[in-house]
Amino acid sequence: MGKIQNLKISEKKALSSLLRKKIIGEVLISKEFLKSLSLVHDLLKRNLNLVINHRGKVDQIFIGEIWELETHLNSKFNVKNGPSNKRLVSITDRKNEFEKKDKVTLINSKFRNFLLIKREGNDRNIFSLCHKNISNTTSLWSINNFNDLNKLNEEMMWGMDTEGKDSSSRLILNNSELEKVYLVIVSTKSKKELENSLSELTELCTSLRKEVVGYKTQLRKSYNPTTLIGKGALSEVLLESKYHDVSSIIFNQELLPLQSKEISKLTSIKISDRTEIILKIFQKNAQSKEAHTQIELAQLKYELPRLAGRGKQFSQIAGGIGSKGPGEKKIEQRKRYIRKRINIIEKQINKLSQRRFRNRSNRDKNQLLAATLIGYTCAGKSTLFNRLTKSKVTESTKPFSTLNPITRRTYLSNNTEILLTDTVGFISNLPEDLISSFRATLEEINASDILIHVADASDPDLEDRIFSVEETLLKTKLIDHPRILVLNKIDLLTPNQRKMLEIKYRQPMVSSSNSYGISNLREFIEQFIFNNSEKSHVASI
Repeated sequence: MGKIQNLKISEKKALSSLLRKKIIGEVLISKEFLKSLSLVHDLLKRNLNLVINHRGKVDQIFIGEIWELETHLNSKFNVKNGPSNKRLVSITDRKNEFEKKDKVTLINSKFRNFLLIKREGNDRNIFSLCHKNISNTTSLWSINNFNDLNKLNEEMMWGMDTEGKDSSSRLILNNSELEKVYLVIVSTKSKKELENSLSELTELCTSLRKEVVGYKTQLRKSYNPTTLIGKGALSEVLLESKYHDVSSIIFNQELLPLQSKEISKLTSIKISDRTEIILKIFQKNAQSKEAHTQIELAQLKYELPRLAGRGKQFSQIAGGIGSKGPGEKKIEQRKRYIRKRINIIEKQINKLSQRRFRNRSNRDKNQLLAATLIGYTCAGKSTLFNRLTKSKVTESTKPFSTLNPITRRTYLSNNTEILLTDTVGFISNLPEDLISSFRATLEEINASDILIHVADASDPDLEDRIFSVEETLLKTKLIDHPRILVLNKIDLLTPNQRKMLEIKYRQPMVSSSNSYGISNLREFIEQFIFNNSEKSHVASI
């Protein structure tokens, strides 16, 4: 028993009587046991928490709040020891069902079930049953409320947990080859942005063969300068991540070096963010030496300010008074290497830029018009590029499948020859270091006479995607370039949806997968170029 100090002898005897009680049958709680429990609770006028084993016998009784329970539990109920075949029954007369502290305790516990009994008068009880649900990515706990004890026992039998455990185990085994991750989505704008960010980050993780086993969303007025999210929410995230045995916790916002350092102090689980995930995807999809060079530069710029927080990788143990430890020396060595490597790569990219400039100069001498496809990732740019140029560039539904600019000659409707370039896809909040590293690619876009903005018409967040691309153009100082909007994938729309978009945007609509609208697009591009380019008068052959 816990917290039995200052109890009367009669109260201690009442508690002892509960230790001799047993729940008969495969029910969560029997009427006889509930009656005895209610009498003791009414006598003490305090919250009671009972640990009940699989045979229905009371193992432990603790007096106090739910959140105080954790530190008083026997070590055999520790998280490390795996799921317990025990249930926790609490009876209280407080108004609130669960507080944040309670949830943290529940998450950290290994009880199969948790039954909260709220007393509302002598004969009225409200039952809140919480049971672990591994397949639920919103929360580890599923909560069901009942006003009637019979209905509670009918719908939620004690024996159901064995089945739940088996099915959960099978689920985990089937996905054992995937790396488990937990997502943290934070926003200061709107619930819609939270949903969009969650969907996008999940897609990015999937492309890297990572299994999202849980997530936490939080809408805040402002970001916490040290932990990004509130301490209570962070505690839940760390405990749920520990429960799921994830390899990393991924934040949708780019973490400041201080934030990454402070969160890492609280857990041994790797802390990552959206920027790091994007960089890994770029690295995975890079095929040319040029792409590898640009990505390495972005990775080094990302790593440099975050080295100070890598105390676990580099031990700070010193060899003597006033001397630097081996870890500190390694960090300094790594910093020097990164700075040196950044300098070398930037020189290589400058040479690359000069080469591209010479190529563009030769192109300008020949008075060739240039157009560049831009757009959100997975909008279908490469597929459209293949239809317009009759090329066989790799087409993929995965993000950032195209990294290197690919240029081909093609002809428009009146034998107007142009150079068409396919480029890397954009994404919302594209990392600054990545943008600067792809300077050579951006210069190619900048040299174009026209930008062709390809958008996925079937995307439910079409407007947001268009806005994100426009925002990136603004950041890269490309916003003033002549450009047209092409609505792609209209084969996935209903006739009514097509008509609405046609009225709203009045821009070319195509389906690059079946070549619908390609001829009309050629005519539209040609007319637009002739209206906006100084070279148009010599471009026809």
